[in-house]
Amino acid sequence: MLNKLTTIAAAAAAIAFSAPALAITPANSCSFGDVSGAGITVTDCSGYYVGNLNNGADFGDVKTLLEAEFPGVALGSGIIEQVNTGSSPVNLTKPVSGDTVIGVHWGGGAGGGNTAFYRMTIGGGFAGFTIATPNPARGSGGLSNVALYATQPVPEPGTYALFAAGLAAIGFLARRRRVR
Repeated sequence: MLNKLTTIAAAAAAIAFSAPALAITPANSCSFGDVSGAGITVTDCSGYYVGNLNNGADFGDVKTLLEAEFPGVALGSGIIEQVNTGSSPVNLTKPVSGDTVIGVHWGGGAGGGNTAFYRMTIGGGFAGFTIATPNPARGSGGLSNVALYATQPVPEPGTYALFAAGLAAIGFLARRRRVR
């Protein structure tokens, strides 16, 4: 009986320690309308989370959260770019297009702030992000920073043309070898 209880306790401890607890506390639900602009279609959002997750959180925890909230998102090993700003619209220096994930942090004055994450499709005519202010979760506090977590550019039409030409050349060579 003691061996059975020891085995069960060891298994329970292994399960508890194998699933890391996220140090991220949700506050409220975000709104698709928090981020807008020409060429932007917000497809999902997650948050508002207590604190500045773009600056102060462990990236591993944020990555785990984003991969769970936005399945299939291609995240790297850290934030691609961050813009500290108190005003909107927000422009990034890195090119963004296609499937994109950003984190937006609003300050909250003496009560702290909130961070929310937005997955969007960015197409032609993109001219920057317009971010809702004040802090939508609190009704006070301004925009603090925006972080780019992922962007999957859509290939240019010339890229598809070059790919098709390469396939045609391979097909031509394969056919030519069969004819001989």
